[in-house]
Amino acid sequence: MKFWLPLTLQILSFAVAFAEIMLPSFGLLAVLCALIFAWSWFLIVTRLGHGAALGFGVADLILIPIFIRFAFAYLGRSPISHQTSLGHGSGLEAKDRELQRHVGATALADGPLRPTGRIRIGDETFEAQTAGEFVERGASVKVVSVAGSRFAVEKIPT
Repeated sequence: MKFWLPLTLQILSFAVAFAEIMLPSFGLLAVLCALIFAWSWFLIVTRLGHGAALGFGVADLILIPIFIRFAFAYLGRSPISHQTSLGHGSGLEAKDRELQRHVGATALADGPLRPTGRIRIGDETFEAQTAGEFVERGASVKVVSVAGSRFAVEKIPT
């Protein structure tokens, strides 16, 4: 027997490993890959000489890390992986709605706003930003809008 069958099995195991990375198989393809790889090494060790085993071993030590790097780099660009969905939105929609209730509220500057700083609404403290005006500590401000967790405020004239 020549080295063609073990070589073919090794190539097939790489292909199955790549399919495991690309397709959701819940580990079934990984098991198949391991079985094919083990079968190829069984044939290499039992039917080929020590020189062939050394050659296949060195080739595997070089090619397996290269393959892993290539496969996972491709995973990010794969059209197959882009068809999966982790859900909709950022998961912070409830927090955004909660913070939106403060629009129109009056707050106190917890420190100077130059133009950013902290404001206090009741017992809660938030990051805030003015349109560029300086607001001294303790001044009253009105919440104009909320973007993310940052409040846009304007000074209430005294």
